[in-house]
Amino acid sequence: MRKETRMTSDEAERLNVLLLQIQAKLGQSAAFVQDRDSTKSSESYRRVVAGIMATIQLDIQERLWRDYPQLRPEFLKGPYKIDPKIHEPPFYELNDAKATGSASEP
Repeated sequence: MRKETRMTSDEAERLNVLLLQIQAKLGQSAAFVQDRDSTKSSESYRRVVAGIMATIQLDIQERLWRDYPQLRPEFLKGPYKIDPKIHEPPFYELNDAKATGSASEP
């Protein structure tokens, strides 16, 4: 039988950072597909990614933030300041498409 243990605050913060990184990478992947694939395909991809991101936030992050409210990010009216370095290196940035000339025209 598994003994119930609670994460330490440091462990919870490590998990929080990981989940924030995953969310950012998923968003970058949607921008990448939008810039490099057909409209129909990119819309389908974006819907799937949006569902995954919603599940991560609503089913995982909200629970974590309920137990560790100090980890809710500022952009969601919490006290946690996200270190921008956690998102480096990015998988994809909008400037990447402009540099390669593959961005879709508006």
